[in-house]
Amino acid sequence: MCCTGWWPVEIDRLRDADNPPAAMEANRATADKITLDTDTDTDTGTDEHGDGDRAAACIEYRAIVDATYQAVARERWENAKPAFSAEWAEHKRQHPAPADVSPAIDEPARRQVEAGCTSIRETEETTVTPAMHRIESADPDRQLTGLEHRRKGEDRIMEKVANWMSAQPSLTPEDALAMVKDPIRYTFQYTEDHYTDGVCADIDRLKEFGFEQVELRNSWGHEEYKGINSRWRVPDNGQLFEVQFHTGISFEAKQLTHPAYERLRNPSTPLAEQDVLEDLQRRVNAYVPIPPRAQDTPNYP
Repeated sequence: MCCTGWWPVEIDRLRDADNPPAAMEANRATADKITLDTDTDTDTGTDEHGDGDRAAACIEYRAIVDATYQAVARERWENAKPAFSAEWAEHKRQHPAPADVSPAIDEPARRQVEAGCTSIRETEETTVTPAMHRIESADPDRQLTGLEHRRKGEDRIMEKVANWMSAQPSLTPEDALAMVKDPIRYTFQYTEDHYTDGVCADIDRLKEFGFEQVELRNSWGHEEYKGINSRWRVPDNGQLFEVQFHTGISFEAKQLTHPAYERLRNPSTPLAEQDVLEDLQRRVNAYVPIPPRAQDTPNYP
């Protein structure tokens, strides 16, 4: 059968590697070179030697390689995760977070934002979340995760509005509220082998439900964040919401590094600490395996 001598040697080398992320990418590159190499006849489905089982064997073998790759990636991540969590806890101890200083917002503006938050909640509860559950039910190979965080807190929205109005005094409270990109947000989580096809299918499903695509950012090629983030608009009232597309490991890496990301966005964070935070993000995300063809999903617009 094709390629049968490669698997034990390569997987053992992968498990013993000193540089797990690089080794995993090398393993993926090797697996990508597995071809049918059988001169298959397109009419009969058999090769010129009559051995029609070779193609099926190669497909089965590739599935074994992919499954092993994912298992090793998960093992490496689980081994590394406690050290990263401890490192972040120690960083917080040595570097207490700078205080968030938000501009004041006057009472009339606050009331307008509160009314806007009520409208956001109604749209989430009656329109977007029911649609997302129906989309989820269309594919049992992935799931909505982190659904308890699907709506940004009102205090956080108020803070963002105040910052926008301070930076651009001509903005009305309604204009500033409309600039908040993710007052409603969802995350679909896939296995690595199902990721790319699943993302494409779910993008089509979102469009079929009538939501308008506003933006898509593919960050699988980035060092400090792995995943795809997209924004959508509810056509009836223009409400924006965010949908992220992750694997299990990329979602956990995002959760682990999100506090560092928040500090990096704070202008009070010292430059020296910013370098440390960026380095932490890079090292964590180096353990996130890139799903096959994940970088092929194009940015929008």
